[in-house]
Amino acid sequence: MRVWDVLQRRKAGDGWEVVGGVKAPDAEVALLLARESLFRHGERDTFAVRRRGEDEVHEVADPTGIGGVIAREFRRTDAFAGVGAKHRRVHEEMARRGLVIDRPRPPDLRQRREPEAAGA
Repeated sequence: MRVWDVLQRRKAGDGWEVVGGVKAPDAEVALLLARESLFRHGERDTFAVRRRGEDEVHEVADPTGIGGVIAREFRRTDAFAGVGAKHRRVHEEMARRGLVIDRPRPPDLRQRREPEAAGA
């Protein structure tokens, strides 16, 4: 199995940046593994692989993925802006309805295993 460097380009016109590596028999499988392990949410403009120690870059033909356009709401953490405020509103509404548990958390009664001594 050959080792391939995985490269990304954040925006069109940017240079390639190494972001990881995969082991694969050829460039086609390396691109597939890179897509599935590092770019599942479409975080970057495009990506490519390069056999470690070589200069030839193999850019992915279609960076959107096998199934078509990837959901874009997961591209950046700012997509989750307002979640905390929504959680507070829901909590307040549940409290108004009397559906909030306001007691302390019960004690943890699970039995813990003693760590084994080193060299035993």
